[in-house]
Amino acid sequence: MNDLNRIIKILILSLFILHSAFAIDDSYKTTLTTLCDALLPTQITDKTNANYGALICPSKNPDVNKIHSRAAEAVYPFAVEYTLTGNTKYRDAAVILGNWLVTIQETTGKIGGWSEDWPDPTQAGWYGTTADQLISLAGAYPIVKPFLSATESANWDNAIGKAADYVKGSFPVSNVNYNAIGGAALFLASTVVAAPKTSWVAKADTLITRNTFDSIGTDNLLRGEGKGVDEGYDMAQSIGYVALYSILAKSAVAKQKAADMLHAHFNFVYPNGSVDNSWGTRSYKWGYESGTKTAPGVYFSFALLADVDPAFGAAGLQCLQYLGTKCLDNGWVTYGPHAHKHASSNPPCNYQTFARAQSIALAIEYAPSATATSPFPAQTLNWYKFFPLINVAVVRTKNIMATVSAYGEIRTYSRNTVPKGGSVSNLWYTGFGDNGYLQSSSATIYTRTETMHMPTEDNPVPLPLTPRIECTVAASYYTNLFETNATMNVTQNSDNVGVTTSGKFTSQTGTTAGMNFTVSNKFFDSKVQKQYSVSGAAGSFKIIEPFVNDSGTVFTKSGTNTVAITPKSGPTWTLTVDSATVPYSLTTGTDSSRYWCPFPGIEAYPAIIAFTTTNANTQTITLSISGPANVPSMSIATDGKFPNATPPLKLFPRKNGMIGIQCHLDKEAFVVINAFSMNGKHIATPYAGHLNAGVSTIGWNGKDPANRPVTHGICICSMKINGVQAALDILRL
Repeated sequence: MNDLNRIIKILILSLFILHSAFAIDDSYKTTLTTLCDALLPTQITDKTNANYGALICPSKNPDVNKIHSRAAEAVYPFAVEYTLTGNTKYRDAAVILGNWLVTIQETTGKIGGWSEDWPDPTQAGWYGTTADQLISLAGAYPIVKPFLSATESANWDNAIGKAADYVKGSFPVSNVNYNAIGGAALFLASTVVAAPKTSWVAKADTLITRNTFDSIGTDNLLRGEGKGVDEGYDMAQSIGYVALYSILAKSAVAKQKAADMLHAHFNFVYPNGSVDNSWGTRSYKWGYESGTKTAPGVYFSFALLADVDPAFGAAGLQCLQYLGTKCLDNGWVTYGPHAHKHASSNPPCNYQTFARAQSIALAIEYAPSATATSPFPAQTLNWYKFFPLINVAVVRTKNIMATVSAYGEIRTYSRNTVPKGGSVSNLWYTGFGDNGYLQSSSATIYTRTETMHMPTEDNPVPLPLTPRIECTVAASYYTNLFETNATMNVTQNSDNVGVTTSGKFTSQTGTTAGMNFTVSNKFFDSKVQKQYSVSGAAGSFKIIEPFVNDSGTVFTKSGTNTVAITPKSGPTWTLTVDSATVPYSLTTGTDSSRYWCPFPGIEAYPAIIAFTTTNANTQTITLSISGPANVPSMSIATDGKFPNATPPLKLFPRKNGMIGIQCHLDKEAFVVINAFSMNGKHIATPYAGHLNAGVSTIGWNGKDPANRPVTHGICICSMKINGVQAALDILRL
């Protein structure tokens, strides 16, 4: 048997080397199937129903089982799924869904448009998303055209043309993402209809090369979402559509522009594949998966540019893995890790599911051949990136990744929708809890800025999840989170990165209280030190430190200065008040039921440090958040060598539902573990990240990226070290 195993390893290794380019496609395809299979049963199949072909949203908040006009964007994922599987149920679903979309297109007034607020008899709703529906219908049309009747085909062709005319005549509109998608949609439409108009292509060029490119800052961040930068919309929509346009128009300039933007934005992809949009102008509806609810998703952005930088391919795969393993509930994309516990957010709206399906379908159809992957920024250690034009910093140490924001853009979206003031808006720690997030953030005041996309949350009214300092003066609430004019400085110290922010305590209306704050955050290998200073006037203050409250996490106050935070499995983290120049009290759990927000779908548990000053002199509280130092660290080694004495990769049979994967390295390295079937088909990526020298054991639940159990049989796992194929092992499941 040992000889047979060695022979199989040699054969499979050769197969991997020759065909590794197809591994990415398999992950995208299996995820698309999962999303389509969730959407399909919601389709109205009663031919007597006036909305025959439409999809019914499973959500009951804010509307009960609404039919969203934009859900018809699933016409394209259904069509692509048909090309992948040959299963006619997807083709037939695409046909009747597209037919329904054609019937609800405006024929008077805003001719050719589709209202997102359908039914919209007065045409008072939002029509910018016509571009989203145009790109879906135009994408699906060549696939299903052979199966349409002559009348249906003419109707689709006419609808695509009318929608293109509407986009050409109405755009640019509102936020910058519509420039990018409008340009891509117009160019795509010109390639599929019988009588395309040259004016569509000309307008597409203007929307991309003028309206979009002119909105790129010197830092390569795209501006124009509420007159500012939004990580979610930029990376999950605009950059991807610039990349799509570059492929359709064969524009090397557009492709490089898209890649340059993605290089800046993907600094905020965290090690687990989540996307940090805690600081963006539209973060009032942000989520860990793709950074926003209603944009298509980051998957096509990374896939379409993977040939420019192999790190894009790695980031896309990690994001896809996060989607498949952490964000699906019966195939539906959820709002966040704790959303399933709240009736307001469970079942979720279908927007995220059909939008992600569209992104993945575009990746499958248009991505270049897969190339070798290399680590993306979060998979490397000991760096920071400061964006001084927007006052946002992202920091990566051995065990910690964090974002600090003092971004003050409020010209479109109010100061209560996005946390500011130098608070840590996202804090990730290797090995903590279910997702790695120790702290997070949400809107300072939960307001349904986009009523269609944000559930009602008024029992109880949510409190902000963001760490902060606050005070009340004459019944008015003031906090650092409302400060839009703070100053921020970042310094590299010998053993930490320091981010210091100073400003004024500010109210929701922008008034100040005559009191100043300075928040200094220092990020060490395994510790965050926070120093809060106040001055300017006497007052009573509270430092609020909410911690992500995964199921089973225990919070234990010890003495007068310490809170222990123990997840249901793993070691303990601690909050400790290190020093104070004034007396203080430390309490925990006050109003804990209010520390929930559907965006990013997280519950938290607060630790509260209260203190009072008696004069205008500066007073300071210093605290630290510490975790274990011996969790697996992540950095880059220079080669893939390993000692001969111990197998570098060894698989162990299931125990308590987990397959054991043991890795042995002689130095720290970037490691990718892929699981394959005997015929070389990619099953899953149980691990992609960095491991310490020595022995590390990884648990794999035996599920594919779509969270489906792998069938019984022989599984082969390959191990790449710093991009070099290094080892194989075989296990019978």
